[in-house]
Amino acid sequence: MDDLIKKIQIKYDMTVLHHKTIRDTPKSLVIYLETTNGKFIGKASTLQKERLHFILDAEAHLRKKDVLIPDIQRTKNNKRYITHKENLFVLHQRLSWPNIAYNSPIRMERIGSVLGKFHMRSLGFSSKHGNLYNGAEKWTVEYKTDLAALEKWELQYAGKNDQKYAVIAEYLPFFKQAGITAKEHLISSPYFSKWKREPLTNHFLCHGDFNNGNLLVSNQRIAIIDWEDVRYDFPSKDIARVLSLAMRKNDQWNEELFSHILRGYLQENPLSMEQLHLLFVDLTFPHIIERFLRKKLYAQMDLAEIQQFCNREALKTAFMLNEMKAHVY
Repeated sequence: MDDLIKKIQIKYDMTVLHHKTIRDTPKSLVIYLETTNGKFIGKASTLQKERLHFILDAEAHLRKKDVLIPDIQRTKNNKRYITHKENLFVLHQRLSWPNIAYNSPIRMERIGSVLGKFHMRSLGFSSKHGNLYNGAEKWTVEYKTDLAALEKWELQYAGKNDQKYAVIAEYLPFFKQAGITAKEHLISSPYFSKWKREPLTNHFLCHGDFNNGNLLVSNQRIAIIDWEDVRYDFPSKDIARVLSLAMRKNDQWNEELFSHILRGYLQENPLSMEQLHLLFVDLTFPHIIERFLRKKLYAQMDLAEIQQFCNREALKTAFMLNEMKAHVY
């Protein structure tokens, strides 16, 4: 750490007054710095240069479009990052704002609005590395792979004499059928076929981890941080993340809450009927259930928690299934 601090002081022409390690893993190091130039969050990671350039370029594009993202601190030679032990290190200005709470319909509508604004203003972003981070290319394979994973789990575990597995197995046929129906809609969607072929400048950027831990609020301003997972993709990916966390916070599926998220979103980023259809296709597909099984998240849950989780996911999926069918064009 001493070597890194010395390098920061030299490369950025500042004095580090205090520093604290926030996270230190084999993949990344995150530190908090108080310096003569201000307060910063520094991140060292094993990212490839192409990936880091894509992230920093995406952030810069969005800042120009008035999306609130903490600035990066450039070195005294005007570089956007330095290297340390073959890792890439970036300094972002630290905002001492609290995270926004997921505790009211009004706040959820506001979060939806911030997300819609960011998606809308991301259009036009161009990167020479863009083809490496094009989510549209993966959808068809992902749907096929995830359905196969559900089938495999059912064959492997459903017959076991365990109450946890029995609860999951009770819901699994419904999720599988919803996934099959969503896949059929995806394959037959003229818009999906058209969207995949569009230039990437016509694709939205998705944050990839749009949760309240990455949303900092001060009065009427909301800043978005931690863009390590940014890529070209469709709005459903970020909306699904917001909805999943809101459901977890509230311990239930809440149609009214979702309507507030979507209302706020569509005020900033109006979607066409064909875009809404694709949105509901992806929200219908049991991505969350596949991850739940793959990560074996049920292992840390008791029987009641598993029942509650499966039930709220089933209610959500049934709602999205109806909306998907209602938005066929």
